[in-house]
Amino acid sequence: MKEIFNLKNLAYFTIMAMPLYIFRFSILGVPTNVFEILAIVSISLFFIRVVGSKIKLEGSKTYLMPIIMVLAGLLISALYNDAHQSGFGIIKSWFIIPIVFSWISLQLSEDRKDILKAMHGSAFLVACLSLLYFIAGETTFDGRLQAFYNSPNFLAMFLAPSIMIGVFLLKENKKIYSMTLSVMLVSLYLTQSYASWIAVFIAMILLLFLKKDLLKRNFILILMLIFILFFSLQKGTDKLNRFTNMEERSSAASRMMIWSSAMKIGLDNPAIGIGPGNFQNKYLEYQKYFPPYLEWAVPQPHNLFLAFWLQAGVLGIVGFLWILFLWFRKFIQKNEKQKEDYICLGIIIYIMVHGLFDTTYFKNDLAVIFWLIIFYYEKHLSQGDRCGEYFNRKCKTKA
Repeated sequence: MKEIFNLKNLAYFTIMAMPLYIFRFSILGVPTNVFEILAIVSISLFFIRVVGSKIKLEGSKTYLMPIIMVLAGLLISALYNDAHQSGFGIIKSWFIIPIVFSWISLQLSEDRKDILKAMHGSAFLVACLSLLYFIAGETTFDGRLQAFYNSPNFLAMFLAPSIMIGVFLLKENKKIYSMTLSVMLVSLYLTQSYASWIAVFIAMILLLFLKKDLLKRNFILILMLIFILFFSLQKGTDKLNRFTNMEERSSAASRMMIWSSAMKIGLDNPAIGIGPGNFQNKYLEYQKYFPPYLEWAVPQPHNLFLAFWLQAGVLGIVGFLWILFLWFRKFIQKNEKQKEDYICLGIIIYIMVHGLFDTTYFKNDLAVIFWLIIFYYEKHLSQGDRCGEYFNRKCKTKA
């Protein structure tokens, strides 16, 4: 029983419980949610054990400076723009807790592939529950599946990284991962999130060309068939017509208008930004500079890089780009790459490609996914000689 109820498994359970952030409440007036409580418990227990041990907190300094830049940019922008309540909440829930929890989860993991499996398991459970919503007829006004999320795109952004995990784990257990992938692909299709489909396709194609694999051609063929099938089934639908139609009120025209407004907002506030959580208000304020908006409820600018610039200023966007640069450098410098390395690369590529059309970070679960992948290559903490087991059982060092 002790092997089941340990800190490592609590971290895995918390990763699987990422979607529970939808259950929100307040403690002493501070907004929080179920996922945050689980993450805070994991973090607290981890550092309690660190204090009582000889472990040196020296294993993970690569991203320290750019993370400080991002947090400083967010804080300065929040203070300057009087976005105190929303700003501090975003810094806590979408940055500090995901960053610290993701880091300690990878420190606790003996086999880091288990982190990816926990992410995949969480997405599979969400996909199963989402299909129940669809069977019950719970879809958006235009027939898209969003389940318990605020948008079909949020559901798609959560499922997509785990679909790539499943593809690369197929060889380990074809029966299980074929089943989980099938459920997730059906759910992803029902979201009708075209940007997500395209981003997954691009990421997988790039990976399959980079990774030397005997099944490469078969995988590419299967991916192309799935991609073609997804869009062929959309032929004649209002969603596809709005997507391809470049007329004044098309989906593409709406997205262009949002980006134009976001760019003007950014150019008017280039250094400090507008503060985290302030885009909706600024977007409406800038209506006077544009023809009547096609969309009014726009909490984010539908672009990952614009979102960081607008909400964290120059410090934030430079820090974010620096983090990505450091991660890619680590990937390139690693000599013997394993399949999980390519999984991580695929997820980062997906986040960046889909991030050109949506904001693939500013949600609790998406933030955790991002940082789990970013910290994947970080060294474990040191306790004498390196050990394979941390905190869960006694760590035996060489004499």
